[in-house]
Amino acid sequence: MKLRIAILLLITIFAACRKWAPDDQDFLSKRAVYNQKIFAPTLGRTTLYSQIFNTDNSSVPIHFKIVNVRYKKDGQPSTDLDKPLEVLTWKTTYTGEEKSLEEIAAKRVIETHPAWEIRPESGDFVLWAEADSSFFRQQPDSGYLFDVEATNSGGTNVYKDMSLMPLREQPYSPSEYDPITGKQRADYPNPADSSTFILQYNHPGINNIINDETNLALKSDSVRVLFNRKGDGSSLTFKFMDKDSLPIDPAMFNLTPWDSLLHGFNKVLTTTAVTYQVAYPIPLMRYRTRYTSGDGLQAYVKFSFTRIGYGNIRQTCVVDLYFSIYRKGDWEIIFYFRNNPRFRDE
Repeated sequence: MKLRIAILLLITIFAACRKWAPDDQDFLSKRAVYNQKIFAPTLGRTTLYSQIFNTDNSSVPIHFKIVNVRYKKDGQPSTDLDKPLEVLTWKTTYTGEEKSLEEIAAKRVIETHPAWEIRPESGDFVLWAEADSSFFRQQPDSGYLFDVEATNSGGTNVYKDMSLMPLREQPYSPSEYDPITGKQRADYPNPADSSTFILQYNHPGINNIINDETNLALKSDSVRVLFNRKGDGSSLTFKFMDKDSLPIDPAMFNLTPWDSLLHGFNKVLTTTAVTYQVAYPIPLMRYRTRYTSGDGLQAYVKFSFTRIGYGNIRQTCVVDLYFSIYRKGDWEIIFYFRNNPRFRDE
């Protein structure tokens, strides 16, 4: 009997101890790491660095924050990364099927965020498009160093000397300007003057288009693509120029589906240009639509026409372009033909 009472007493004491014992703490692995520690985003466009933290089976959630921001050059403290700014974010899903600028605008909302932000529950980083060179030092400046604290109830890890080295704005892509120097890139030495270089230009895709003077096929570098921002509105204009810088009527591209060329509205087609009202950036987000490349990173436009070639064979002739524009404005994209294309039948 005494033994039975002793056993019951031990069971009662043990149960009481378990009742008041603290819950198991979270686990934070010392081997949890960032897979990327150097960041060189381009200013003026939203850039997300996601899934770059390896938890090594640590308990989640983990809370992340940026601490100890300083200039890389001299180690002095900096508040640049914390500067708040108003940014456009999506509150409902963009589909690429929106029918007006107003419908697109209704899906976006203005929020306040740090210019360089860490997502507190994931450790992802975001550079917001509204952050420009007025917010950050950019290369060739060495930029910033910062640390990241990762915390759960199991402890805290500090990841030291993360590096942010922004590149200067490039308001459109592809760009012929160097992201560090801001100067127009050079392709190759000038054969007429070895001390100078031929400047680089953007070129479209070309297919089946004939030089009207030589009967030879035009190549991609026969056409220069020029981006020109002419105002602060929200439009995009396409122009075509011949070798004498005279306008080519867009109607010459008689197979082009002007009403579905890009995600734009209120088309105005004249004998010198075609203009759309658009929302920026272009494309609006990385999402595949009928107006984008397969990965959704760039807009895609195709201008085409048909003509009867030699042998009485009907040909489809194409000029196409993959591009992005990040800065809002009234933009022109000009296709300058260094050799005149042949539109007439043979």
